[in-house]
Amino acid sequence: MSASEKAQQLRSLIGLLTDASEIVIKEWEAEEQRDGNTGGNALPSQELYDARRVIRGACGMCADMVGDPLNRLEELSHGALSLMEALYILVAARIPDILAEMAPGEGMLIYELSRRTEIDDMKLARVLRLLCTSHVLSEVKSDHFANTRTSLVLVRNEPAQSLLLMNGFGVYMKSMDKLPSVLMDPVKSRATAPNQSAFQEAVGTDLTFWEWCEQGVEQPDGTVQPRPLHKTFSMAMMATGQIVSSSISSDYPWAALGSATVVDVGGGVGSMAMELAAQFPQLRFVVEDRGPVIEQGQALWMSKMPSAIQDGRVSLQAQDFFQEQPIKGAEVYFLRYILHDWPDDVCVTILKRLRDAMSANSRILVADMVMHTTVGSPLLKSAPTPLPANYGCASVFKNMQDLAMLALFNGTERTPEQLSALAARAGLRVVKIWECRSILSITEMRLP
Repeated sequence: MSASEKAQQLRSLIGLLTDASEIVIKEWEAEEQRDGNTGGNALPSQELYDARRVIRGACGMCADMVGDPLNRLEELSHGALSLMEALYILVAARIPDILAEMAPGEGMLIYELSRRTEIDDMKLARVLRLLCTSHVLSEVKSDHFANTRTSLVLVRNEPAQSLLLMNGFGVYMKSMDKLPSVLMDPVKSRATAPNQSAFQEAVGTDLTFWEWCEQGVEQPDGTVQPRPLHKTFSMAMMATGQIVSSSISSDYPWAALGSATVVDVGGGVGSMAMELAAQFPQLRFVVEDRGPVIEQGQALWMSKMPSAIQDGRVSLQAQDFFQEQPIKGAEVYFLRYILHDWPDDVCVTILKRLRDAMSANSRILVADMVMHTTVGSPLLKSAPTPLPANYGCASVFKNMQDLAMLALFNGTERTPEQLSALAARAGLRVVKIWECRSILSITEMRLP
């Protein structure tokens, strides 16, 4: 690329940043007039959501254009692991909760944090300064640390904390550590079974991740207790719901379904169904998952929304989605974060079980990340030029998550074309992809 071409591209990116920034500022001002704050986590307007993606993508592309290539590669190779561990320490030591005791803008001295966490003050300060540099925390004056709008999300928020505590079990890191050797092995690289991934190599098992998670662990006293990861994982999935649930409930026309029955297939404890049930009281729900998860779900619903269980509008049932679907002819079969856990052949089996239960009025709604490549897809909205079609850095988490699915399950986040191919193999067709204002989209499948 010539100097003039680079200059033109950089100017175009700066123009996108300027225009998108004005949209964000306008939204901030409207929020301040409406409710007096600009730090809420409400679902953004479509205009604001797109502006945020433009800013993230343009900033990333600018940094790549003006930075030294080798320095950039070094930062990429070291940064993710260091941040992952720093975030784990942040939550495991309850630092956001401790800092929340301070008045806004007033930081806590590192020596007090050290006393409360029992971590050496100089070593703890080094961890916290990495998080300050990444804007997770703030050092308001020398050796005084405070929460930011980012870390405040973690305060007394067990699901969000669990999302970061997952790294403390080492399963993800060990699986990612084994991924290169598995991919470069001529035989293992072509394995597609869910019990032949890097995860099995990492922990030394032939069980799938889910089977291993639910396996009891013998304690020093001889008793067998559930694997601690199992509970943490369930809570972490509730946090992912916090991230995406408002977009799922707002960006699909649930109200138009009237008094339809929604079968939440593999719905966990039913956190997504709970949000939908609260917003759309005409809908009826059946939450299906493995027995141990349903037990957790029963307790959750009885504590948070007992009337829905008592009046029969919501039921929770133990069900294996590889077996015959017992609820016939439901208007909606909803799969959130299900298909991405499994290789194609297994997904076809799951979809066929649902197809066999469907009526002419039924639909399958797949709520997963839909992968938008940098070259784009005619089924998805592309970013403005000169950004790549998928907004570049604004979509990088999707690609990271895709590799996590590969390492843990031999699963995958799929493009629109791959989802259409899955549907066709299962005797279904994709009728629409509802792009949501979050990392998830809803792919609607129906009978041919």
